[in-house]
Amino acid sequence: MADRQNGFGTGVIYVLIATLGWSLSGLFVRWMPGLNGWQINCWRGLWMAIALLVYLIILYGPELGNKFRSVPPYAMFFSAVCFAMGTTFYVTSLTLVSTATVSIIGATSPLFAGLLSPWLTGEKPGAMAWVSAFLALGGMVVIAQNGIETGHLGGLLLCLSVPIMFALQTLLLRRYRNVDMMPAICVGGFLSFIVAGFMSFFSGYDHSAVAIDLHSMLLLALMGPLQLAIPLVFYGMGARVVPAITLALIAMLDAVINPFWPWLFIGEVPERASFIGGAIILAAVFLSVLSSQIKPSPKVAA
Repeated sequence: MADRQNGFGTGVIYVLIATLGWSLSGLFVRWMPGLNGWQINCWRGLWMAIALLVYLIILYGPELGNKFRSVPPYAMFFSAVCFAMGTTFYVTSLTLVSTATVSIIGATSPLFAGLLSPWLTGEKPGAMAWVSAFLALGGMVVIAQNGIETGHLGGLLLCLSVPIMFALQTLLLRRYRNVDMMPAICVGGFLSFIVAGFMSFFSGYDHSAVAIDLHSMLLLALMGPLQLAIPLVFYGMGARVVPAITLALIAMLDAVINPFWPWLFIGEVPERASFIGGAIILAAVFLSVLSSQIKPSPKVAA
């Protein structure tokens, strides 16, 4: 029992580290005001994939090919597609509805993780896990309430695909916890580079994804590893011991931490709602982690 608790605690720390890295996205975007979403998504994905590939080469050396082949083909395909499509749908939805609307709909990811986990991982979230998920969703509504809009129907449907893709990605990591899924995510990074680069030519922006100045490219070369690759490695390690719905809930702390980096570095003060909603999300995460400790999760499907 003590070993399980220690493993779970370490897993939570890994997911928190991952979320801390993901939360840097807003700061990096503000450092590159001249770039559009497609340009950022395209090159961030490429540098993330390169960083993951270097990491895997260092870790496995001559066995790298075997590690790629050890990932079940369908898991490789769906994990790569979920990552690439999730980032692509996120950028596209931002062009159709407000950021606040995207954030709120994105906060339904733990609910999708909970709904799908019995079939994909064999985990059946308890009542407290569901309470935590809805509480976190309420916190996100508080944070983004001033910017909520009904928006374009197509945009809302596209927004809905973002939390579904993230939930599926999380569930795949959890289901195949005994396999290193970083090769699949590495493939997803290269795929997102191709998809975002292709879409940039049809996005209506004046500049395509290839029109990047050196300063921005250097920032993106830092953003890919620091804000995506390293966090994903820690998230994958956390997924080995932390239930799927708790994984998705902890990841929601991104919305809590994200505004504080611009506040710290460029003086952009968060709104009062960010503090109130953030406190609610923190309470939801604490409740989910506590309930996971009290009641061990069922065995994950093989």
